Amino acid sequence: RGRSRSWGSPSLRRSDSFHMLRRAASVALINREESFKILSEATARLKSDVKKSVVDIQHQSKVKTIKWWQKVQGGHASIPPSFNNTQCLWTFTGVLSTHVVLSRLACFLARGGQYRLVIGPLGALTTLQYNLTAAPASQPRNAFFAQGIALCTCYLLHKFPGLDVYHRCTLAPTIVATLTARLGLIHPPAGATSVVFSIENYGIEEMILFLVGNLIAIVFAVTINNMSEKRQYPTTKWI
Repeated sequence: RGRSRSWGSPSLRRSDSFHMLRRAASVALINREESFKILSEATARLKSDVKKSVVDIQHQSKVKTIKWWQKVQGGHASIPPSFNNTQCLWTFTGVLSTHVVLSRLACFLARGGQYRLVIGPLGALTTLQYNLTAAPASQPRNAFFAQGIALCTCYLLHKFPGLDVYHRCTLAPTIVATLTARLGLIHPPAGATSVVFSIENYGIEEMILFLVGNLIAIVFAVTINNMSEKRQYPTTKWI
């Protein structure tokens, strides 16, 4: 009984609590040291990974810069040969004949004063048709449908009053170049058409007239190019 009473005395309870607190403090200190050790190892590992990533990025950037500079200096493809006199004569005949008709039609419409025929991009078209006859971008399929995409793009952009000339001239060629590339209808004159028709708000009638001019150029190119024994136009299917 005396032993049990002495064990339950306040002094013994305080001593036992003190030992428990010391033990808890020791455990906390050990855990703290372990935490600091883990944190230190993680920090060192992170620094090492970051340093390695920086080195890798610098190496990749250096490699890409060297490749870019090599590309800027030019490739090893040969320069296209010049035309002989006979082929130059065919080009002269074709472009002259086409633009005589197109210019006459443009002047006729201008005298009426109501409609206009935009012939700027058609000059690029005839250059392709008679100088790059076999190129995919010169074919009638690309010439007609790509120009249609360009005209539709400009027509829709003019429907947004918040877009000024700057925004239309920026968006139009961007949209047309992307769409024609995705659809396999690449045609450089369509980019010029998108810029010209995005500057002014042409009517649907003038857009249709432009497509008519496009068709006139295609008909002349098909007729004249195939008169030469060394030319064929088109070289792909019509559609």
